[in-house]
Amino acid sequence: MAAHCRYGIHNSMSKQPRKQRLARHTAPLHRRHREMAAPLDRGLRRRQEERGYIYPRSIPVRTGDRVLIVRGEGRGSEGHRISQVDRRARKIYVDGFTYHKSDGTELQRPIDPSNLVVINPDWSDVRRRRILDRANEGVEWTDETVAELEAAEDEYEAEVTGVDPREVDAEADTEGDSGKDDVRDWSALTVSELKGELKERGLPISGKKAELVARLEESE
Repeated sequence: MAAHCRYGIHNSMSKQPRKQRLARHTAPLHRRHREMAAPLDRGLRRRQEERGYIYPRSIPVRTGDRVLIVRGEGRGSEGHRISQVDRRARKIYVDGFTYHKSDGTELQRPIDPSNLVVINPDWSDVRRRRILDRANEGVEWTDETVAELEAAEDEYEAEVTGVDPREVDAEADTEGDSGKDDVRDWSALTVSELKGELKERGLPISGKKAELVARLEESE
């Protein structure tokens, strides 16, 4: 039976590929949020179950999660932190996974969430903790409880990757503080503002925002 939506009439349960493609193309962002989910590492779920906490099999990814690339280019045992989630394009960007264009510009490589496994989820968002509420009835998620949970996740990531994420974050904070006065955060500007800065420097203004930011960073 056909269903009405703001973009027209289609049936999201139809077997016809054209209607399935239409439903996927016109899906609102809250539905794409649910679609962009990655499985939680099986070893982490077992570790937390032994401590009395039940984790879901998968969760929608968000900025701050630490993941492993398990399929496609870049797969390996190195942990990465998600730096950006593009729900319109349904792609993920992680720190340390980049490629170079023919002109030498370095850009982050987009990844499909199905190629990732979450080994250290970020529970700083109170709304995200509702995922744990549904699976762990009777547990009061205080700041101390969440801190204990995250400490166990950091220990597990250190065992899997051989790198302690707390040390990595501390080094990143130190580098950020030392170069805060010298390096400008171009990504905080809008596209029009970035193009204005490029015009003043006599640089090309074509391309996407990531390319504009990379061009300004190179000019410095």
